[in-house]
Amino acid sequence: MLAVLASTLALARDPTQPPVELTPKGAQAPPASLQLQAILRSPQVSRAVINGQPLKVGERLGDARVLAIHSHSVLIEREGQRETLRLATPVITPSRAKP
Repeated sequence: MLAVLASTLALARDPTQPPVELTPKGAQAPPASLQLQAILRSPQVSRAVINGQPLKVGERLGDARVLAIHSHSVLIEREGQRETLRLATPVITPSRAKP
């Protein structure tokens, strides 16, 4: 039963996509989603962790190139377009200490 379920999931297709017959043969997949996970700063170099990969300015992850690393964001360029990746706001915020 698990084998049938696994094979069905492997063949599953996004229902929002057009049927394969109507998809142009040269159609490109949309750019992969990039998630900024951390920014590591030292006096010598800064690194941005994007999709688990530590990157310096000028380095690439797929079709994206890191242009600048700021304290809470990273500027990248891909497909000729500039995009800013931002760190997510923390889910847990520190509570205020009562005076």
